[in-house]
Amino acid sequence: MIDRIDGIGVAVSLMLLATVLELARRRKLTEEYSVLWVLCGLALLVLSIRRDWLDRSALWLGVHYPPSLLLLALIVVVFVAALSFSVILSSQRRQIERLVEDTALLAAELREMRGDRQLGTGLRGDEEADGLSAVSAVSPEPMVVDASGHGAQSRGQ
Repeated sequence: MIDRIDGIGVAVSLMLLATVLELARRRKLTEEYSVLWVLCGLALLVLSIRRDWLDRSALWLGVHYPPSLLLLALIVVVFVAALSFSVILSSQRRQIERLVEDTALLAAELREMRGDRQLGTGLRGDEEADGLSAVSAVSPEPMVVDASGHGAQSRGQ
């Protein structure tokens, strides 16, 4: 007969395995990390089912209540996983900082190249894309359209 704590251990390990497999299926968890979590879930499942292994290990380590050894093992696994994720996160942060610096340098070079080209033509960047001139001639007098549809510059002409 399975004790209540053994049943909880089996249920938790099965839920862990199901969650890891679902996350891997949805591509929310990469294969390299899913293998680690599947191995942890299987080890937890085996120790929950094979109580005699847990009892022998607890006796050898001097632990009086064997399921507490299971909890200790789970805490150690989570601690090691958190530490390894911190190392990975630190590495990715350095990569992101390097990419931001490279992007800033490339953007500065692009602005410099556009500035040199625009100085020669007299156009700003947004006007160049629209095809508009930097200086637009606006007549202070209203335009008059004659019967043929052609516009004259002003009424006085």
